[in-house]
Amino acid sequence: MTDDDGRLRLYCFHHAGAGSLAFGAWQQRLGPRVEVVAVPLPGRDARFGEPRITEVAALHSELRTVVDHRPGRPYALYGHSMGGLIAQHIAAQWRRFAAEPPRLAVIGASQPPDAPVPVLGTGAPREEALLELISHSSARTLPDAVLRRYVLPVLRDDLTLARALRAAARPADVPLLAVSGEADPLADAATMAGWSRWTLAGLTERTVPGDHYFVGDQPLTDLLTQVLEPLNTGWATASALHDSSSIGWETAS
Repeated sequence: MTDDDGRLRLYCFHHAGAGSLAFGAWQQRLGPRVEVVAVPLPGRDARFGEPRITEVAALHSELRTVVDHRPGRPYALYGHSMGGLIAQHIAAQWRRFAAEPPRLAVIGASQPPDAPVPVLGTGAPREEALLELISHSSARTLPDAVLRRYVLPVLRDDLTLARALRAAARPADVPLLAVSGEADPLADAATMAGWSRWTLAGLTERTVPGDHYFVGDQPLTDLLTQVLEPLNTGWATASALHDSSSIGWETAS
């Protein structure tokens, strides 16, 4: 599809240690009116042999080749966990990457930049802390030797990037939707409410079933189908996004 095909484009950014396969079912679930662009960072999937990104400047260079969004076509952002920091970063600095702002940035299971996150503290996290972080993810089913050789190095570098993004964060002039998993021990609804400090255009909050890794679950894509449809038709504005009577969301005070 070309940039003038009229569909809303949804750029998706995966969680730490993962890749674009996290969004493998999204195109089918979201349907033909949304173009899902799952962005694989270097160092995983088909890009396994490329150097991983750990600094914001290198991330900017990467994003300019991926987002590069032309005017006149609506787009939105979704980021899960570490990917939420990337989505909010793009929303805050969209002028670097696009001719116009995204209609919405959706952040799933991601602690805001000023929330305390022990694994992102000073110093490199121990392997035991990394294994605990992915204890409920699909990666934990892999053999221990595979985890330690292939998954944990990617996870460690991704956490370095997350730390850099938190340090560089600033509020976005784009509406944010914060989605929490009702059984997420890392980014519960109260923690996700802290994203209100990182947008100048308002925060809306929703909770879906699942733990920290609800990115692959049907309730999230069902929610996004509801959320993205008005953005696709072009009538949604920041005020419309916060009209709970029109969409049925709960809006942060």
